[in-house]
Amino acid sequence: MKTYVAEIDGRAIFAFRAFSDVSAQAWLDVHAVMRHRLEQLESGGRRIWNGHANIVAREASAEEDTIWNRLRDEAVEEDANAFPDSITVWLIPTSDERRTGKDA
Repeated sequence: MKTYVAEIDGRAIFAFRAFSDVSAQAWLDVHAVMRHRLEQLESGGRRIWNGHANIVAREASAEEDTIWNRLRDEAVEEDANAFPDSITVWLIPTSDERRTGKDA
């Protein structure tokens, strides 16, 4: 699996894992729970997603992959039952104080 980043209007929002470019984009396109969460959360006093802008998957940069790995390791330390490749890592501050979340 590779690390991917969800971008909205050129802004890196969160990192997640997928098998390929196609599966990463498909996950973003059909993952209603994440889309709903993006509409509800704020960053810097504004909603992260307006419900209309494209959410694009791209391969993570080396720095973003390092962040994902570090925060994934922290999440797995906290929850030994966590499935490491299912962890989503926020790359921006959000109104939700948790920086990582397991989204199935």
